[in-house]
Amino acid sequence: MKKIVLFVLIVLPYILFAQEEDTKIENNEIKNSEGFSFKPQFYFYANHHINHGNNFLSDGHDASFVGLGLQLNLLKFQKFKFGLGWEYHNYDVINPGTIGNIDNTFHTSIFGRFQYQWDLSNRWSLEPYVGIGATKIQQKYDDSDSDSFYGMNLYVGFNIIFKLIDHISFFTGFNYNNIRFNVNTNKNWEDYFNKINQTQIQLGIIVSIGKN
Repeated sequence: MKKIVLFVLIVLPYILFAQEEDTKIENNEIKNSEGFSFKPQFYFYANHHINHGNNFLSDGHDASFVGLGLQLNLLKFQKFKFGLGWEYHNYDVINPGTIGNIDNTFHTSIFGRFQYQWDLSNRWSLEPYVGIGATKIQQKYDDSDSDSFYGMNLYVGFNIIFKLIDHISFFTGFNYNNIRFNVNTNKNWEDYFNKINQTQIQLGIIVSIGKN
């Protein structure tokens, strides 16, 4: 009996200590999950634009099949993420009669996006997002001169993500872009040059620093 009592007195403190440590860890994890955290993620992707409606991009241009994009997410709050990004796309002129003596048009954007990480399983996630950014159109003429104008872009879309390993994922994405430029032109042509509706397709890789 004495041996049993002695054994209990020796083992019990370790059990209580282990339970206390587990509770501290769980509480700490809950606390961390409820606040902002530093969760870097790099999105590297190719993209393609499909322009809709009656406007100068859809009528007079043909988007090169592959554009480039980069996005960096830094902050995460529970399942919400915020990122900043950059995109580039080249357009070939296919209708000089409408556009004029422009050789190429370059489409560049910078943006901020709010995303929500919806985990469907251990490997698959759906990531809806909204964003806002600035878009620059630079037109290069045959004589090597160029002209630029700017607009505001609103994004709504989602990514489908497949986690390959802990720090590497593949994704494809789709988003709708509503772009409004401020081109000073004849009133009859304002909508044609200033209002762009665009669908964008993306395919790329995500590199995560730490567990996301």
